[in-house]
Order: sequence, then structure tokens, then C-alpha cells
Amino acid sequence: MKAEGFCKLWAQVWLVLIFAGVDRSVIAQETRPNAALSTGKAAVTAGNSSVNWVGSEQVQGGTGWAPAPVFTGGFTVGLVQGDGRNDGTVRLYGTQITFPTSTLREFTFDGSWANTSNINVPFFAEGALLLTDGRDGGQHLYVADSDFGGNTLEFTWDGASWIGTAMGAAGQQLIGAAAGDARGDGSPHLYFSTSNAPAPNNLSFEYTFNGTAWMSAPIASPLGRFSNGTYAIAVADGRNDAVLRIYQGVFDALLGQFHAYELSWNGADWDASRLNSGLLAQVTDIVVGDGRNDGTNRVYVAVWDTGLREFTYNGSGWDQTADISIGPNVFGVAIGDGQGDGINRLYTAQHSPARVMEATFDGATWQTALVGNLGGPVIQVSVGDARGDGVKRVYSSGQSGVFEFTHL
Repeated sequence: MKAEGFCKLWAQVWLVLIFAGVDRSVIAQETRPNAALSTGKAAVTAGNSSVNWVGSEQVQGGTGWAPAPVFTGGFTVGLVQGDGRNDGTVRLYGTQITFPTSTLREFTFDGSWANTSNINVPFFAEGALLLTDGRDGGQHLYVADSDFGGNTLEFTWDGASWIGTAMGAAGQQLIGAAAGDARGDGSPHLYFSTSNAPAPNNLSFEYTFNGTAWMSAPIASPLGRFSNGTYAIAVADGRNDAVLRIYQGVFDALLGQFHAYELSWNGADWDASRLNSGLLAQVTDIVVGDGRNDGTNRVYVAVWDTGLREFTYNGSGWDQTADISIGPNVFGVAIGDGQGDGINRLYTAQHSPARVMEATFDGATWQTALVGNLGGPVIQVSVGDARGDGVKRVYSSGQSGVFEFTHL
């Protein structure tokens, strides 16, 4: 019971408690729910919102960075961008905590940022948000339940409103999300990481559309004892062999230890390979990519205490090739060309101090710099062309809402 309590309170659910407490003053401001969502399929109508006001919290850009508010109306966690309506327009999507439910907010840039539609989600959702093709060649929004029901929903824009389709319930908290063909069977798959897993100990759930309905299957922990996943999960080519694999944080509840694992599909089951040889603090996020701009993908693991660990596959196993010191309370990490100069960099979201940081590899060492200070805890960070103007920018979500940072 002591191990279970540690897992529940510290390893995962402490963030839920932060949202439930810190965000109470913001919840009262949400007075315009656009529609109710029933079970099964339901239409959620779109509507403009007037909550895109600028709050009193001070947001300051680092040297060379200009911040701009996208949404300051509430604590926002999940953060994705893309052509969610399949109309050729890139938009930004965030999960606002309106405990005990959540609201998926869509933001469109047309000279300024506007909250162009909202989706009322009938359960509590945190960072388990995806915008991807899960089944038919079109883009859909996917959101998962961070409470113990483990419900999952798909939302599709039909030209006038968002249509919600239930995908089934995992029966466990779902707190992180990733997408990709990790089985190598040519089909898209969705992955939602778990928290507080009962026996058998599950790290995540895989969802696959079979042409008629959604099917789900648990992915068991490689530890063979009480353990579960963490917020951190990614699907990518971490070995540079053109094979997509799952990269995930694992919490060993019996020993109170965190690890980063790679899961490879062997045709019948998942083979597990641990990346770290030493102990890690809480694993909060994972991203895979060419962070050094040398043509080699590496795995970057956000750890709560100090910053990022870089892992490189050496042909037979994993080496920790860098410990990138960002500072304490690192929650999210992204990789991309945030300055728009053709160079990939790492970007991190910090809970406290509340800020977004940038890490650049100069050929010998990692150099860090401030992107921006925010007025409250930062949970996620993203890099991309969310305005659709060909310029890459950095986006953050957290207690201050959603902010955009442009490099000048």
C-alpha cells in the first residue's frame, strides 16, 4: 500500500491535484459551453469565444524572443497543431482544464489569434491529446481520460461541427499519447500511457481501428511487478534503422524508481530494452529526433530534477551521451527549428521556475538560453508553423494559458 500511495500521489496524480487546486479561479470564467457531449456519438457545435483576453500575469521573452498570447483564459495542458479540419489551414489545439471535465479549444490565426471552436469533453483530460490520422487518411483529434475510467474519444470535423466517437474505455488513467505504426503492419496505431496500473501491470494501451470499430490492447510492463507508465511516451525511429518503436517512461512502484524503455514489436509481442543504466528522477516527457543536426536521431528524456538526458543507440545497446542541465522541475520537451534558421534545437517546459528554455548543440557542448518567463507553471511545449505563414515558432501551455514565442 505504501508503494501504491507513492505512485499515485507523486509519480502521476500530483499534477491532477495542481490542476484541481490552482485552476479553480479560472474555471468560473468559463461561462459559454457550446454544447453537451453524450455517450456514443455526438455533435459538438462550433462557436466563437470571447475568452481570448490577456490576463494580468507577466510573460517576458528571452533575448531575441517576442511573446504573444494565444489564450489566457485558463490552465491549459495538451498542446498540438495541424490541419484538424482537413481544410488546408493549420490550427492550434489545447486542452483546458475545467475540472472535473475539460474543454478542447481550437485557435486560428487570421491576423490575430481567435478561439474558433470549442469541444466539451465529458471527462478530465490532461496531456493525452493527439492530432493525427488514426484510421482513414484524414486528421482527427484524440483525447483520453486522466481519471480512472480511461475513456477515449475521437473528434472529426464534418464541415460544420465536431463529431465525437467513443473509442472504448481502458479502465485506467491515461495521461500521455503518441501515434505511429510501431507494429510495422502499415496501419496507424494510437498509444496512451497509463498511470496506477492494476495487475497485470500495463504501461500503455494501443488503439487500432479495424475498419468498423476501435480495438484496444494493453502493453504490459517489462518489470513483471507493480509498475506503470508515465506521462512520457513517443513513437519514433530511435535506432536510425527506419523502424518505428515506442519509447516510454516506466515507474517501478516497488522500488520507487523511474526508467526509460524502448518497446519493439517482434511480430507476436513487445520486446523491451532499457535506455538508462543509472537511476532517473521522474520521467516526464520523451522526444526523438536529430537534436545535434548531424543526421542521427537520438532519444531525449525529460527528467524532473535537472533537465534532459540524451541517449544514443550504439548498434547493440544504449549510451547516455549527454546530461543537458536545464534546471529543476522540467515537465515537457520538444525538438524543432524554433528560430526558423534551419537548425534543430531542444525546447523545454518548466513547472518552476515557470519558463521555456532552449538547448543548442554547438558541435562540442550543449548551450542553453531562455525563451521566455511565464506567470505560472509551464506543462508542455511545441514547435511548428501554427500560423501557416511558413515561420516556425515555439508554443507553450500551462497555468498562463497558451503563448507563442517568435524569434526576431
